Amino acid sequence: MRTGIPVTLPGGLLVDGRRHCDAVLRPIDGWLEEQVAASIADRGNLPALVSNVLSAALLSLGGKTAAPEQIASLTVADRQWLMLNLSHELHGDGFWLKAHCDDCGQPFDLYLDPRQLPVKTAGEGFPFADLTLGKDRLRLRLPNGADQECIAGLDEDEAVALLLSACLLSVNDEPVPTGYVDTLGADAVQKIEEALDEISPHVGTVLATACPECGQPHQVEIDPYRLSAARHEALFREVHMLASEYHWSEREILSLSRERRRLYLKLIERSRNVVT
Repeated sequence: MRTGIPVTLPGGLLVDGRRHCDAVLRPIDGWLEEQVAASIADRGNLPALVSNVLSAALLSLGGKTAAPEQIASLTVADRQWLMLNLSHELHGDGFWLKAHCDDCGQPFDLYLDPRQLPVKTAGEGFPFADLTLGKDRLRLRLPNGADQECIAGLDEDEAVALLLSACLLSVNDEPVPTGYVDTLGADAVQKIEEALDEISPHVGTVLATACPECGQPHQVEIDPYRLSAARHEALFREVHMLASEYHWSEREILSLSRERRRLYLKLIERSRNVVT
């Protein structure tokens, strides 16, 4: 029986007052590869795409079967870290990034192992923060995947207002007064962001490097949601080859682990190359 791939979340889920940081990704097989590729090809809003991919990829969260609402409730950093780990499992130890030097004009490649990115774990009180603004005591929570889905496609002002409304839980231990968010000025919003940032987990997505041609230092931004659909067609070529050789059904072939599927493909290739 194949075991899952454990991942320790920098934030985690709060269940009955206890923080759970354990997650388990499914073993990589054809079914999961196909689900990931299909989600990417759909190209809906990015947060929804991430939720769909993680719903297919996660076996469990906090020791229990991963439910869609739990996946949506994960913080941004947790979702980024899961996607980076999934990318590592799907594409090997690491992947190459393309960068461009603004000084000498030369392009260069950069190898990245996502597991080596710096990770900051959640602070005390996660996922909640308390903040005093003048005479008001605010109770806040960190933004999550569901919030990201709601604000996708909105302009910045609309997104900030909607996010504040979702993440502001109470004022002076009472429900948030109607229109209260509209009264918050830029200074207040900045203090809210700082209070949330203090408890928020974080995954480093900027890599310091240097141009190999001129030595000029650079900072390369990393897309934490980087997944490639390039193998979608390759996967079904492999299915076709195995089906043609062994007469297995698509379902049977996709249920094979990737390692076993590729072992059979190597055996087929060897047998076809044997000189008789």
